[in-house]
Amino acid sequence: MLSWVYPIRIVQALFALVTIGLASYGATTPFNNVVYFMLFTGCWTTAIAVPYLGLAPLWLPRISHEFVIPAMELITMALWLSGWIAIAALIPHPSACNGAYCEALQAQIVIAAIEWVLFLLTNVFALLDVRNSRSNRHTNAREMEQDQPPVSQVDAAESA
Repeated sequence: MLSWVYPIRIVQALFALVTIGLASYGATTPFNNVVYFMLFTGCWTTAIAVPYLGLAPLWLPRISHEFVIPAMELITMALWLSGWIAIAALIPHPSACNGAYCEALQAQIVIAAIEWVLFLLTNVFALLDVRNSRSNRHTNAREMEQDQPPVSQVDAAESA
């Protein structure tokens, strides 16, 4: 795993915690369904996604399958994308948006968009890692096939 991924995981967890705080503050707004969705996304990221993506490759390599990590990245990235777009579509124009709850929703849009970009970045590298591991596996399999004699020679040597 790349060494710069772990600081990004810490930033992702911190931004998710900030989103949980902002969503809790804005839960009494008229946009509460979207705010509850952002609360869920923050909890998902903090409790499930970041711990799994950060710790499973180190401590539990058997459950960190090469396709599960990009899938988890993709799901979390989609949650953040849909969340910040939904809030941005619902809140009024910034000049008509008065009050602390409206400013909290605007901050939540910015943080969720940054979080989406961070998951997009780590997802790209997870997919590149899958592609590289699959090409290395095929190269290693071809090398093993070239090193072994044909089956007809093995059968002839065993019968002699």
